[in-house]
Amino acid sequence: MALVNHAKKEINAKIVYIGPASAGKATNLNHIFGKLKPSFRGTFKSMNLQNDRMLFFDFIPSGQGTLSGYRIRFHVYTMTGEVVHAPSWKMVLKGVDGVVFVADSDPGRMAENVESLKLLDSCLGAYEKALADVPCVIQCNKRDLPRAAGLDEMGQALNRHRLPMFPAVARKGEGVLDSMFNLVKMVLKNLRERGLDLDRQTEQLHRMAQPAAPDHHEPSSTVEAWEAGDETGAHARDEIGNGPEAHPEADEGEPVVEFAGTPEILDEGHLRLPLTIRFDGKEKKMTLDISLLQG
Repeated sequence: MALVNHAKKEINAKIVYIGPASAGKATNLNHIFGKLKPSFRGTFKSMNLQNDRMLFFDFIPSGQGTLSGYRIRFHVYTMTGEVVHAPSWKMVLKGVDGVVFVADSDPGRMAENVESLKLLDSCLGAYEKALADVPCVIQCNKRDLPRAAGLDEMGQALNRHRLPMFPAVARKGEGVLDSMFNLVKMVLKNLRERGLDLDRQTEQLHRMAQPAAPDHHEPSSTVEAWEAGDETGAHARDEIGNGPEAHPEADEGEPVVEFAGTPEILDEGHLRLPLTIRFDGKEKKMTLDISLLQG
């Protein structure tokens, strides 16, 4: 679900690359990031999510115009390697606006492609969505394999929703930008057709901050604010995670919210975020407790 930052007149949309381990998701992100002009992209970062590794960055597409006078910033995420905890994908897909499914063209990995697609369906279903409800493209990667599965064969196994399919060799950069920018167009079209009630979308800072908890334990793992499962914070990384370094253009009159330490996973799927809020020359430390699980 795209979220609005009124202070910066931005609409934040979330794209997730998902697929089986070693299919080429991280290779895609690295290539895209390298091709984007620095003036259009943020910082490429990695973070531990439980025992899994997440990669992410954000960018503003050039020449795509605005929506109701708001520019659109895309936040791109993926998980690398063999994801140990399936719920990690569920958290990453919270509030997703577009999906690139990266399939491995090795015929011996077709079953893993199918299982990964089932996982995507399951994660979206947890948020009462179906794959047909979310802009999605299928990238058939590793087309340079000597015995790559035919595109028709891959379509029969993976594309019952008749989604756009793109052949790719991500390690050479072939088909990577085609996959991404076709999805970007689909997401933009979806946002414009669906519309956003900008008058009712408000800044979430005052709703997110809570008085500091008395018993603060040593953090056990690192996650981002949007992973908490709070719909208002699904794309909040740039707003509460990185401070002025990530947004050097921010006005001095805007509040700056930073992590004051490493977030902590509590019992029963709750997350505690230590925050430092600076505004108008004043500083206050707070914590934010959020449920990771959908009620």
